[in-house]
Amino acid sequence: MMENVRIAILDAYDHVCTFMDNAAPDALHYYSDELHSFREGTASTYSFKTCAKHEDSHYLAEGNKLAFCFCDKDYYFNIVKIYRTEYSVEVTAYSTVFELLNEEAEAYKASRAMKFQEYLQVFNFEKTVRLGVNEVSDKAIFHEWTGTATLLNRIFSLAGIFGAEAEFVTVLNMDYSLKELILNIYKEHDECHQGVGRNRTDMTLRYGKNVSGIAKESDITGLCTAIYPTGKDGLEIISLDKEEKDAKGNTEYKSPVGDRCIRAVQSRNRFPSNLMTDDRYILKRWSYDTDNVNILYGQALTELKRISTPQVSYNVEGYFDTDIGDTLTIVDEEFGPPLYLEARVTEQVRSFTDPKRNKTTFDNFRELNAEVDTTLLDKMNELVKANKSYVCTITTDNGIVFKVGNNIQVKALSCIIPYLRL
Repeated sequence: MMENVRIAILDAYDHVCTFMDNAAPDALHYYSDELHSFREGTASTYSFKTCAKHEDSHYLAEGNKLAFCFCDKDYYFNIVKIYRTEYSVEVTAYSTVFELLNEEAEAYKASRAMKFQEYLQVFNFEKTVRLGVNEVSDKAIFHEWTGTATLLNRIFSLAGIFGAEAEFVTVLNMDYSLKELILNIYKEHDECHQGVGRNRTDMTLRYGKNVSGIAKESDITGLCTAIYPTGKDGLEIISLDKEEKDAKGNTEYKSPVGDRCIRAVQSRNRFPSNLMTDDRYILKRWSYDTDNVNILYGQALTELKRISTPQVSYNVEGYFDTDIGDTLTIVDEEFGPPLYLEARVTEQVRSFTDPKRNKTTFDNFRELNAEVDTTLLDKMNELVKANKSYVCTITTDNGIVFKVGNNIQVKALSCIIPYLRL
C-alpha cells in the first residue's frame, strides 16, 4: 500500500502557500514523482508532475520551497526548474544541501594541526550548518587548500582528509519552515565502522524473493602492488617505518625506513609482476600536493589500497525498503558458486505514487565466506561430548548369579543408561 505524503509549498520567505495532498479531493495532486537520494552528504532531489489547470499550480515557481516528512525524516527542497504546458507542470527541486554550492570557501592553510570543528568554523563563517555528531573530534590534522571551492565541496574534502563521511540532516519547524541544517560526521565505512546509515546485515535479501538478479564483474586492468609517492619539493616517505596488518595479524602493507615505496605484500604474492624483477612488485609513481610526510603516507596508502586489489563491481536488481548508507546481506544461491555479499545502499529512488519507479543502488560490496563458522562446530562437538551417555548390557549363559571379588554376588541383568538422541 502506497503512503500518502502531504507536501507543503512555501514561498521564498518560508511561508506556506498551499499543500499538495493526493488524499484531499480538492487539493493539488501530484504524480510521476521521484525522491532520489544519494549517500554523499545524504543529498536528495525531488521531481513530479501536476495539473496546470489547478488554481494552486501557480505557486510552483522557481525559488519557492517544498517541505514534507516521510519515514520520520524531514525533507526541504528548493524548486530549481519548472517546465509548464497548458495541461501539466513538471517540477525539479534540490535539497537544502545544494544551497552550499552557492557559497565559496577561499584558499586556506592551517598554522597548526587543527580539529575538524575548528576547520568548520573557518569555512562555515555564516553558520549555515550546525555540527552534530562528530566521531573524529579527537583527531587533529595540518592541511592546506591552495584554491577556492564551494562550501559543499570543501566540507566533503575536509571529511575525506579526516577519514570520515558527512551526513546533512534537515530539521523543520511545526509550520514546515526550515529550522536548521545539521552536519553529522562519522568515521569512514570499513569493517569496524558503519559510517552513514545503519548496520542491518541481519536483514538478508535473497535472489528470487527480494533480488531479481545479480551480475559480477572483476577487473585487474591497471592493478599495481607498490606505490612511490612524492610531495612538494620532492618530499618522500623514506624516513618513515610503517607496517599495516590485516585482521589475522599478517603484514598487508609495509614501508620500512629507507624504502621510498609502500608495498602491498599480500597483493604482490597473489599478482606477481610478469617482468622477472627481484621483488616482483608492480610499481606506480604518484604525487600529492603536501609538505607533510605523514599526510603523504596516509594519502598514498589509501591510493595503494584502491589499486592493489581487483576492481570488483556488482549490479543488484531490485528495490529494498532501507535508508541511505545502510549495510545489508545479499544472497544468491543460484549463482555459481553461491554468492554471499555485504553491501551498502548508495542511491535510492522512491516514488509516493508509482512503486514501479522504486530502485536501490549498492556499493562497498564485500564477499562473505559461505562456509559454516568453525567455532560453531567446535561448540556443537563440546555439547555432544558433555551430554554423551552409553547403553550397557550384561548377559549370561550359565545362571543369573556371579561373583564380584571374593564375597559379593550380583544377579546378571540388563542395565540401560538413558542416552542422548541426536
